[in-house]
Amino acid sequence: MTNGLNTHSFEGPTTINFGHRHFYRGSTSADPNTPGHVHQISDITTFNDGHSHRISVTTGPSILVNNGHVHRYTGTTSYDDGHVHYFTGYTSVYPR
Repeated sequence: MTNGLNTHSFEGPTTINFGHRHFYRGSTSADPNTPGHVHQISDITTFNDGHSHRISVTTGPSILVNNGHVHRYTGTTSYDDGHVHYFTGYTSVYPR
């Protein structure tokens, strides 16, 4: 691993709550590529059912995979329109 900065893309759906779901997509914060590093994820979900939600979480530490590393993330959206949604996923692979 080098000590340069790295970012990952992320995207996915939220859970279905109150008969609808949202989608999100973005890039993580740029952080040093050191063992065990984490990233910040922030985005606004798609506008569905008359509203959107904010997401903002810190990923888990880097997980080595064959071609590089990924990060797991999980969280709860902001409370909007009387409810929240849950989301979870893995970032894209950052190559070695």
